[in-house]
Amino acid sequence: MRNLITIDKIEHTPEYEAYLRQLPQELLLKIVENAFAEIFVNDKDGRVVYVNPSSMRYHGLQPEELVGKASSEIKRGIWEPHSFAEVMEKKCPIVTENMYYITHKSLMSVNIPVFDADGEIELVISTAMDYVTRTDLSYRTSEKSIVSSDSDFSDEVIGSGEAFKACLKKLEKAVNVDLNVLILGESGTGKSFLAETLHRHSLRRDKPFFAINCAAIPENLLESELFGYVPGAFTGADPKGRTGLIKNADGGTLFLDEIGELSLPLQAKILDVLENKRYIPVGGNAFQHVDVRITAATNQNLIELIKQKKFRSDLYWRLNIIKVTIPPLRERKEDIILLANYFLKKNNQKYGTSKLFDKKMMYLISDYDWPGNIRQLKNAIERLVVYSEHMILEEELFWEYLREEGEVPAGPSAQKTYNLEEIKRDLVNEVYTKYKSSRKLAEVIGVSQSTANRLIQKYIRGEGEEMEN
Repeated sequence: MRNLITIDKIEHTPEYEAYLRQLPQELLLKIVENAFAEIFVNDKDGRVVYVNPSSMRYHGLQPEELVGKASSEIKRGIWEPHSFAEVMEKKCPIVTENMYYITHKSLMSVNIPVFDADGEIELVISTAMDYVTRTDLSYRTSEKSIVSSDSDFSDEVIGSGEAFKACLKKLEKAVNVDLNVLILGESGTGKSFLAETLHRHSLRRDKPFFAINCAAIPENLLESELFGYVPGAFTGADPKGRTGLIKNADGGTLFLDEIGELSLPLQAKILDVLENKRYIPVGGNAFQHVDVRITAATNQNLIELIKQKKFRSDLYWRLNIIKVTIPPLRERKEDIILLANYFLKKNNQKYGTSKLFDKKMMYLISDYDWPGNIRQLKNAIERLVVYSEHMILEEELFWEYLREEGEVPAGPSAQKTYNLEEIKRDLVNEVYTKYKSSRKLAEVIGVSQSTANRLIQKYIRGEGEEMEN
């Protein structure tokens, strides 16, 4: 009796092979028919003898449409490259990156020859599947906007760093109390997103949320946008008048982004809304009353603006009941990979791709300071996905991105300014020092726990060399 399976000269014991032979066909069919990975089998002549249902996820065809056909009949227009001929020629396993044209997926395919008793290829078994890890699995199946443990906002906000979690805890204090909130932070750190998230969790969640960027609208227009105007208030005004955002947000929340750009007269009117729940529309002479919660944000130093007589101190202290300062991305390095993976997932969904970061790319992304913060990272990941012609996003794409943004000079010497080994050591040290956990290190930097343990041995304890997983 010849062995059922011989891979890399490892054979089953006779007892175990006997056990395999007595397994009922129904059980074996249940296994292969319900496997998550695609299983695609050709005979020695290249004719398809079996395809499991999971393959429909990748090339969009029913197994019945493929079984019995020769590989030469189906390879064109479905996927490239077709590896059967190469496996038959080299008589060894072949790993390829395949593009499935019908579903626009790019996946890694493993093609294994199975030999008969005479050493000739009897079957070629190919498997392909989405790239998933323990961390990625929930990330692929969940519609959460962000990931953050230990937070009531955990369904919506990405961040595992202590500074960022402290920021969220302050915001959570404002969920069940009707207080004004001031959100500080550099441009692109997510102030608007957090303001809207706060509203969705607040006591006013069933009422309107309106947002306006005070820096984006000229002052003469901003006043009428905020407070509205009465009929005939000025030349060109709507003869019926107009309701402003403050009135539209009655009962809900108004978010004033870049509030440091407000003129002093408009600051006085906002203060009246905060203190007396009233305002006068442009061109009007009677107060209108309103119940609105105001959340404000700025990337400016309001204390300095107060010293320069450009911002009212009474408005600052009225807004500053709950103050939250969002740390820039360069100060929350452990969150960069979480955010990068999240944006990669979103762009894979948007463009119908299955692209992945290679390890060098991940280390470089995590080490970069991202002066534009989350907004820049989000746009960069989309650009990398669009630019890449392969499933794996390699480090050269990152260098090209930096060159385009003027962050590094052109030419190969530019890359020498980044020592990848130092970047890896710094990242492992930073994350492990903070969490003291190989499991958390694995989660944050996107590797298996065994690889995380080897990184700890190499960079923290100085024992041995890192081994790739």
